[in-house]
Amino acid sequence: MAVILTVERKTAKARIFLALVYAILSLGGLTMVWPFLVMLAASLTGPYDYYRFSPVVRAFWDRPDRFMRYVAGCYPRFPAQVFPDAPAHWGSWIVVSRDREGGRRFAERHLAGLDDPVSAECWTRMVRDYALFNRDYDLRNSVCTFDPRDVAGFVRGHFEAKLRAEDPQRFAALSPAARRRAALERLNAEWPVRYSSFFGIRMIAQQRAPLHHAGWDYPADDPKMELYQELKRLYRVRAYGTDEISADAEPPAYFSRTTPYESRPLWLAWLKRADVQARLGLPPGGTFTSDDYARLAGRACPGFEHLPFPLPDDAPALLRAEWDRFVRTAYPRRLLRVRITPELEEAYRHYVAGVCRTPEAYTRLTGQTLPDATSGFVGLRLPAYENSTLWRNFIPQVPLAQLEVLSAEQAWQNFLRTRYGTVQALNAAYGWQLAAFDEARFPTREALAVTFARRGWRDFLVGAFANYRTVGEYLFLRGQAFGNTVLLVLLSVLATLTVNPLAAYALSRFGLRSTEKILLFLLATMAFPAAVTAIPGFLLIRDLGLLNTFAALVLPTLASGMSIFILKGFFDGLPRELYEA
Repeated sequence: MAVILTVERKTAKARIFLALVYAILSLGGLTMVWPFLVMLAASLTGPYDYYRFSPVVRAFWDRPDRFMRYVAGCYPRFPAQVFPDAPAHWGSWIVVSRDREGGRRFAERHLAGLDDPVSAECWTRMVRDYALFNRDYDLRNSVCTFDPRDVAGFVRGHFEAKLRAEDPQRFAALSPAARRRAALERLNAEWPVRYSSFFGIRMIAQQRAPLHHAGWDYPADDPKMELYQELKRLYRVRAYGTDEISADAEPPAYFSRTTPYESRPLWLAWLKRADVQARLGLPPGGTFTSDDYARLAGRACPGFEHLPFPLPDDAPALLRAEWDRFVRTAYPRRLLRVRITPELEEAYRHYVAGVCRTPEAYTRLTGQTLPDATSGFVGLRLPAYENSTLWRNFIPQVPLAQLEVLSAEQAWQNFLRTRYGTVQALNAAYGWQLAAFDEARFPTREALAVTFARRGWRDFLVGAFANYRTVGEYLFLRGQAFGNTVLLVLLSVLATLTVNPLAAYALSRFGLRSTEKILLFLLATMAFPAAVTAIPGFLLIRDLGLLNTFAALVLPTLASGMSIFILKGFFDGLPRELYEA
């Protein structure tokens, strides 16, 4: 009987009631559709927008959101050094993504230059120059924000290339799986740490090498670190991540994930120290600003990103004294070179003799032998640079005038000076307003914007489906999980369809006296949770010697009491004549 009669359906109460019923049903449907949409959208998100838990991906139609997502794909954390105008509380991408309005204004501000033809031309020119400079810069003073998902394929390809170069015919005869195994064996033979799979290789420690630390230098004979340099080179020579740049042609305007290590922030961090500000005569507890630097230096400072680096020779004595302390105590020693003089070389001999005492101790400490061990340290020479603890510890005793400071900023300034000649020509080409070449900065954020304008949609789509690529790697490449699962399912289904119908047919077809007792026993087994039988089942499998076998997974589920009970009822419903036919 209907709840609402036909004659009542046109009344106001009935219509309101039906509307409420349909509304409740629709809301119930949404409670099922909404989580599915959130899950589907999350599968297309990245580190920037994953924690929004939204049923839609805003980047599909929102250009500023797409730009922020692109930057997040290039940097694991928000690059405050690249964008000094960003809010101070922006650290992780989770915080940035939650500030939607602030992120929109930020992206629009940094993309505005692309909408002006003159500004866009200047940006393209400076980014092209930056790519040309970066192509030839020292990789050992560069950093790389690589995608961790690329490491396994890169390392495998590196060792497969070695095998191919050694014996092309033998390598060509191997199957893809055999090539991977041979490459892994070659890796384990060359590296001190063994790996069971290429996917277990991480280069996080190499990526986080403390390039800023005064006493750190690249370890000697570290094959993994050397391979990391090759990974940085590969990222640097691939424009837009795919197109390899010819060494003879001028590179296009693009952003590279391998960028020079900047030393200017180290000098700025030194100036912001409380003890340094006290020596400079600044108020205690205050924030060091570009105006403070301008007053100390006696010259305008348009911003910390244009902070003169290295410190000019004509800087005031107060700043020169701090620069002296900074270089000799806090600046990375690997970026210093000694201008050797006879007096300095003699001081180095006295220093080494005081530390090592004997030639044997010197050999144990450095792994080197003296030119003439019989004459002690007399023949020891001071190298301009040496990757040794003795050399690094001697640097604080070297006068600043005898130290040459190397940096990516200086190399970039020399590149611009050679390319444009004068600061005025540089300002005209880049749209800058610099007073000297030492104020030039790296156009990293312009490189991000220009690359986004040219390849933003492609990179967005590649990044959106990168999660599916990762899932595919886990299923088909990382081990044999997919094949084992398929085999297990086939064996389980085959065994279940064989045993359960046979048992149910026997109970139904033959009139056994104990049929009811057997059914009661089968149903009783369902009263116990699986946890109760877990330990006895494990002990039984262990005693039968079936551990780590497919049989241990298939046999416990071979017969199901519920399946036998249901199938027996099905067979009972079939007419006897059907069996006899």
